[in-house]
Amino acid sequence: MEGTIMMKNMLKYGLLLALTGGLLCACKSDPVPAQPEGVFILSAGLPDDTQVSKTALGTVGAVNEEVKILWKAGDKISVNGNLSEAVSAADDGESVVEFTVSGSPSAPYRVLYPGNSSTNVLTLPATQNYVANSFDGSAAATYGMATLRNGKYSTSLKNFCGIIRFALNGSATLDRIELNSLGSEKLYGSFTITNFETGAFTDENATAGTLTYSFGSGLTLSNTDTYVYVALPAQTYASGIEALVYQADGAFMRLKFWGSGKTLASNALVTFESKSFAAGRTENLVEINSLTAEAGGEPTAEAPGITVATYNVMRLDDDNRPAAATTGDSNGKIARPANAIVKDCTAMQTALGLAIYNTAADLIGFNEIGDNMYASGQAYSLEDIAAAQGASYTWKLNFPGSESGNYHYCNGFAYKSSVLTCNESGKAWLRYNSESYSTSSATNSGDPNRFVVWAKFTHKVSNKVFYFFVTQLPTYGQDGGSGTSNTNMSGGVNAFATAKAGSYPQILVGDMNSAPGHNNQAGYNKLKVYWTDAYEAVSAAGNLAAFYNTYSGTQSGTGDTYLYSILQFTKNHPERRIDHIMTHGACTAQSYRTVRNVYEFGSGEDAVTCSPSDHLPVVSYITLD
Repeated sequence: MEGTIMMKNMLKYGLLLALTGGLLCACKSDPVPAQPEGVFILSAGLPDDTQVSKTALGTVGAVNEEVKILWKAGDKISVNGNLSEAVSAADDGESVVEFTVSGSPSAPYRVLYPGNSSTNVLTLPATQNYVANSFDGSAAATYGMATLRNGKYSTSLKNFCGIIRFALNGSATLDRIELNSLGSEKLYGSFTITNFETGAFTDENATAGTLTYSFGSGLTLSNTDTYVYVALPAQTYASGIEALVYQADGAFMRLKFWGSGKTLASNALVTFESKSFAAGRTENLVEINSLTAEAGGEPTAEAPGITVATYNVMRLDDDNRPAAATTGDSNGKIARPANAIVKDCTAMQTALGLAIYNTAADLIGFNEIGDNMYASGQAYSLEDIAAAQGASYTWKLNFPGSESGNYHYCNGFAYKSSVLTCNESGKAWLRYNSESYSTSSATNSGDPNRFVVWAKFTHKVSNKVFYFFVTQLPTYGQDGGSGTSNTNMSGGVNAFATAKAGSYPQILVGDMNSAPGHNNQAGYNKLKVYWTDAYEAVSAAGNLAAFYNTYSGTQSGTGDTYLYSILQFTKNHPERRIDHIMTHGACTAQSYRTVRNVYEFGSGEDAVTCSPSDHLPVVSYITLD
């Protein structure tokens, strides 16, 4: 290629493939000889209106030189599914090449590049490779109709793809970029052209999924911008494009293009502002308008974040109040049968596993794990139940609830090791008679014992460190009644988090058995002295779904009857919102939801729709600010 790319944003472009090993063409004026028997000869070129403009790209890469458009050796076209001979070495770098196509195709003559056996299907690769200052020739798909003019066949090929260009700088070594259309438009695979004049196509045979842009053995950035060109099918991208730019260690930066949607034209090169690579950051890129700079200022960068959940799974083992399961209630409603315990009920196991899977969480805190639930291979292993439904985590549940090894009210957690590194973890017992704690003794920790599990995590993408705490506090009437022990232990949680985590961001989850605005609110209020409630933070920001104003509860039923009717038990009962996610320090809850998986026990008139626990999983997306 002679010169440097000089296309204005959203202006027409030529196929920049002198450096890519792909198609670069223009029309040739020499007369074509008569057609030999058994072959078809034609001249193929790009239409005049796709030639490169001399208008610069605003303030980025502004060099006033024209790009010459050239063919490369090995290029092949096809006519009605008949493949041409390859461009020879002698014609490498020529602006005009005549193609000899085997066979004797009949009109209409449909021309495709890259050539293939189909009359109207273009195939874009699942992986595009980095090419300095240009784009991958394998994605340079074009189409056209050949016609007889002045005694020769010729065609003006049209681009099937538009191009997005962006720039990165910094010191990182990049491995790849993964691109997804946020509106589910297809980016690669087989596209069927239905109109060779307008370029209309169908994508039924194209592939849904991630388009990979490879840097091969790695590309090391510098303080000077490195340009990336990606070819995308010319279509409307209703919700824009997301690109995850990866280092070799798996850390990535998220780039978002066209948050409000965009129609990408086939003759368009759309240029975006440059960014310094920073793992863990999300940048909403601004499109550079013609002959201007960024036109819109610095976009807002989203802080890195994680999805956090909490779930009291209610152990439901043989010695956990089994008689209550057959009681029913005063209204004559059918209660959960006595054998509706995890190890005896496969439907319940499935619902429990799905509830965990559907949190889609990076980090989950658990309560009431149970004696035979904390390790893989046990009678009703929580890990095995979740794994059976596709939930893959690293599990840390082995925190007995007492010095004697009782797991009845055990707390623990699971996390995705691809997202987080667990640096260390442990537990501390809480006191029912004071706002203190102990890391060595269960004395005065209540009956059953109450404690808080903690872990120190590093977020792999951003390298940010935070502390995670999981606890289950006593009910209003336990250990002295009147909520005294709940309030004392809430104070103990605050004291322990302060001492353990210091100034690091902190996240607390668990069954607090306390809710705002009701007779069991004292413990919740004590927690709020130190923590910010995710539910309230999301609501205050105007991001809480209206559903949760009516169905704010996190208890799905009552332990007295084991009748778990999610909507009935949570509707207009804010006092039942006792499972909480809370934050402290440089972290912010951005969303809040509960997971509502159910299963049916029994059949006919005896059928009962149940939640797998008397609690609902609570989920929040939290940014690490």
